[in-house]
Amino acid sequence: MKFNVEREVLDLGLKVIAITINNIDVYTENSKFLNFKDTAYAALKKKYKNFDIETDLILRGFNKMHKKVGIKRKKNTPVSELILKKFLKGEKLPSENKLMNLYNIVILDSRLPVFIHDSDKIKGEVTLKLATDNESYINKNNEEKNVKKNEYIYKDKQGIIQRLETEQSRTTIVNKDTKNILIIIEGNEETSAEYLIEVASEIIDLITTYCSGKVKIIYK
Repeated sequence: MKFNVEREVLDLGLKVIAITINNIDVYTENSKFLNFKDTAYAALKKKYKNFDIETDLILRGFNKMHKKVGIKRKKNTPVSELILKKFLKGEKLPSENKLMNLYNIVILDSRLPVFIHDSDKIKGEVTLKLATDNESYINKNNEEKNVKKNEYIYKDKQGIIQRLETEQSRTTIVNKDTKNILIIIEGNEETSAEYLIEVASEIIDLITTYCSGKVKIIYK
């Protein structure tokens, strides 16, 4: 799979790593995984005791990028901030399979947006670019969503697969039959390149340990 990033997006301060992992096992759970999951969530509860989400530099870094392209914060919250807010409130997170639990754990640990796409549903190469006109996509709730000119988006041959670090298209959602995935991890001006690589290494290690698979970093 080819993954391209246009310079005008990088100039906003966005950092990105793209990874493919093939031949994964999404659903089979064992005692080793269940023990890890329970230990990881317990450790995260301790980590975020008395945490002030409003002053966190990593999360605020995405808001800075949004301002540069004229996007309002309230309606365009990064997925990492949404998940952390739910976690801090004690709300239940989506956990229907191993992959979803590992996704939650990495996002909570790093506070970086992570998206996992079914790569078999992607058509052609993926390009991260600024929208040149008003466009639309269908989200996971089967709702049509609009994208304004100059918002940064990920597109394949058939259209938008992800908007900002807020939402992905229904067309590439992972399900029980998924075997091959594309992982997109985003950083900003408050996150070093080294930190992004560290988070990428964490998710690679967790997925290959508990879901198996063959890894390839296709953009960093």
